[in-house]
Amino acid sequence: MEEQSKTAKFQFKNYQIIKSHFELKGDNPANAINLKFEPKGVINRENSCFKLQLGVFIEDENHSFIIEVVIVADFYFDTDISPEHLNQYFYVNAPALLFPYVRAYISTLTTLSGINAINLPTLNLTALGGQLQKNTTESDNCGETRE
Repeated sequence: MEEQSKTAKFQFKNYQIIKSHFELKGDNPANAINLKFEPKGVINRENSCFKLQLGVFIEDENHSFIIEVVIVADFYFDTDISPEHLNQYFYVNAPALLFPYVRAYISTLTTLSGINAINLPTLNLTALGGQLQKNTTESDNCGETRE
């Protein structure tokens, strides 16, 4: 019997770094960092797409460097998903799927900049869900999150 592969009801299609800023201000970077997130989203139900924009801001406690990265990702979903499940996918799963790409980018960026690599820890981003939900709009176009 031949098995048919099923596509997921919520799919991560692609991502793009749309902003990257690294500034080294001093010679003595601290190991402790401050990490801040700024999530935004756009839902287009007609085209079954969700665009997530995730801003990540990092500064060490000595203020010797700052990093700002903004990444945008496209997600697509089936129209038969219940609103409760769809909200879970948008506000919890989407940031969790995108975060490893941000982590890898920041690690590579800092390594190639001549300082010790900044390896962000794996994080539970569930707390971002409420902020993302507040910053999500519905639109006819999934491309309106760009700065």
